[in-house]
Order: sequence, then C-alpha cells, then structure tokens
Amino acid sequence: MSAPAVVARGPGWVVAWKPAGRATDADPERDPTSFRVALAAALGVPFRACHPHTRLDVPVAGLTLWSLEATVRRRFLDATRRGELRKLYVALCGRPPLAGPRRDVPSRAPWRTRAGRPPAGPPETRVVVLESGPAATLVAAGIAAGKWHQIRLHLAAAGAPVLGDRRHGGAARIVRPDGAVLAAPAAALEAVALEVPEGTGRRRVAAAPRGFLRDALAWSGLAATLDEERIDRAWAATWAAADGGPA
Repeated sequence: MSAPAVVARGPGWVVAWKPAGRATDADPERDPTSFRVALAAALGVPFRACHPHTRLDVPVAGLTLWSLEATVRRRFLDATRRGELRKLYVALCGRPPLAGPRRDVPSRAPWRTRAGRPPAGPPETRVVVLESGPAATLVAAGIAAGKWHQIRLHLAAAGAPVLGDRRHGGAARIVRPDGAVLAAPAAALEAVALEVPEGTGRRRVAAAPRGFLRDALAWSGLAATLDEERIDRAWAATWAAADGGPA
C-alpha cells in the first residue's frame, strides 16, 4: 500500500486522506494494516501518540483528523463533546433523498457512545441535494458527532442509500441512459472537509474527492469539478442555519 497522504498539518495535528477498504484504527496486533499504523509510521511517531478524532467506516474514503500531542488531543476531544468538530461528506445516490436534518434511530442496534452508553440525543445528519442527473444524485451530508454507519443509515432512511453500500441497500451499479454500466467496488461516499479546532477559532480543511467517488462523478456526468471552491459552497449550504445564515 502507498504511504498515507497528509493533506494539512498544524502544531500537534495532521489531516490525512484514508482510502476505502482500510480500517481507520485497530489494535496493531490484530490488524497491522490499519490506517493508523501506516500514518504513525509515515510520520515517525509512536502508534499511541497518533490519535484519531474522526473515524471512517472501512468502505468509506476521505479526510481524517489526528492529534499527535496530549494537549491537542484533549482540545479536540473537548471540541467533539461540544459538537464543534464538524465534517462534510459527499455521496452519490441512485435517487434524491428527503433533504433536511435526519435523526432516524436504527431499530436493530440503537446508537451508543464509544463507552457503550446511549447518547444524550440522536445524532443528526444534515442532508442537502447538490445536483441530480438521470443516473444518480450528488448529496452533501454534514455531521458534528458521527456514530457507526451514521450517514449511510440516515441516507438509506431518507430513501437514497449510497451507491455501492450494499449493507444498507445501495445499488451495486448504476446505469446511464445510454446503457453504460458502472460497477461500484466501494461506497460512493467520501469525507471532503472538516474543521480543526485551533486556538480560539476553527480552521477548515477541504480536499477534492480522490477515491472511487471522483471516478463515479465523472462517469455519471455530475460535478466534473468538485474542487475546494465548490466544496466550500456545499459546506455553506449544509451548515447555513448553524452559522446564522438562512436554512
């Protein structure tokens, strides 16, 4: 596997891009191929010093935030508890979802904290349709405190499972009007932006998709240039109400 791509860094932290098909974090004795193991080695720091603050499901690609110092780790954990570590994902779905905040609770396995306790309230996913075409729909999803499979479950509950997310009802392929077929080797879902708590403010880090989602967008004719400028507009549309703008 290639070395992890570091997208941004600051005093005591880095943002790195995780590919689909790789666990964000795992016990190194059980899974020495986790992204955390590779990132710590690439940065030349001990495994335990490299702490994840955003965890992506195995089939999901995108930006992840890591602290490298104890003081930074505490600051990020405090920000997470306050709901201040916001993230933006983009997804390709087979149909438009019901837009707006989603708070659906899985019936089979209700949400739990990492300590195994019920959360104070159901986690929320902010869903915004960015663009629709005859074969697929491009969706933005914003979260502040992610739970296991949260975005994937919420989009499925909104009637639009993620392309390639077979576990939650996503299609294994999409078909264009010209009859061309695209198989999905991974979930067409990627974390493209996040906010880093820094001093008294927050620094936003964004990066264009580089996994399967990038190829799927080009193939479907949607968002030929999902660059940082367009990601910023998607962020504004998703978080407008929270930032004091129109909902």
